[in-house]
Amino acid sequence: MSLPGNLWQLKSTYDRFSERVFWPVGTVEAHGPLPVGTDNLSAEYIASRLAGEYGADTVPLFPFGVNRSLVRYKGNLSLSPETFKAVVYDVGLSLWRNGVKELVVINGHGGNTSHLKEALHRLHLDTGMRVAAIDWWVLVPTLSKEIFGEVQGHAGVEEWAFVVASYPELYGRVDREKEYPAYHPRGGVSVYPAPRSILLYEEGKTNRYPFAEEQLKRYVEGVLKAVKEVLNEIFEGWRSSFGG
Repeated sequence: MSLPGNLWQLKSTYDRFSERVFWPVGTVEAHGPLPVGTDNLSAEYIASRLAGEYGADTVPLFPFGVNRSLVRYKGNLSLSPETFKAVVYDVGLSLWRNGVKELVVINGHGGNTSHLKEALHRLHLDTGMRVAAIDWWVLVPTLSKEIFGEVQGHAGVEEWAFVVASYPELYGRVDREKEYPAYHPRGGVSVYPAPRSILLYEEGKTNRYPFAEEQLKRYVEGVLKAVKEVLNEIFEGWRSSFGG
């Protein structure tokens, strides 16, 4: 995979580093027939595609997150909330020492969300660094319905679109005619482990991927557009309120 954007780790210590940084954060977790690193692929793709447009450097992907309902499935790698928050805070503190003033975390995993908020809020209070975390899928609640005619969810077409965007050769990895067993979480029910590693947002017992590459590309571009709209508002607000 070759993506645009200035990667922090490719610079020497003599090079200029940006005061604005994008940081992709994900996890390694079961996703049905999709790669266990799916959440990492989406976060890294978005960060790498957009960083250059905002004069930002990208720091290396943080590939481990907080997993709960799928920890017993093969391929899962998980951190405790305490470890996760400590790493986020310590990396953020290191960036602040490097002169970074604005940090945007592109998050690919819902299990990280609340812990990211806590760690980044503490980082802001302790250093004054301007911080933001973006859960990309929350920004486009109707996009999959518009493009695919349905909303799927964890290990669904929404995430598959980013797998294919990152590695087009994996388009054929998923049988587009097969029905894969899925689970629809219900309010009032907590279950560990989840009965299936495909979790549907809309009720259903199976999941299918009968979609063309052009549809997947449209979805990814729609997500990028939504993220950019949020970033534009954030950066403009920071600039007008705090300068720099």
